[in-house]
Amino acid sequence: MERISNIENVLLNEVDNPNNVYLYLEGDVWCAYERSAYYLAAIKSVNLEKEVIGDGYDVVLLKARFKVDEMSLPLSPGVSLKSVADDKLQFSMNRGVEGFPEWKRRQLESLSA
Repeated sequence: MERISNIENVLLNEVDNPNNVYLYLEGDVWCAYERSAYYLAAIKSVNLEKEVIGDGYDVVLLKARFKVDEMSLPLSPGVSLKSVADDKLQFSMNRGVEGFPEWKRRQLESLSA
């Protein structure tokens, strides 16, 4: 399984992410991390997993994934495509979704079991 190549970029995008879904292409899978994973899981069926970043970070991230061939636009009503690159997509939601910290805690507990 491929891993995101620029973890610093992911962390910067997610630290104060109010309403964006950042998707990163990893092999044949679109992946979203942290708040993007939370927002994506609220609008689409995804697989969740825990990813531990070691190289000096020791950060545990939640990661949502779905296969490239499962992508359809629009992702959901109220979600618009904001930017496109070969290996990245950014969507904007018309509203933020509250509850990320509690959701992450519950997901990590269930993934650790």
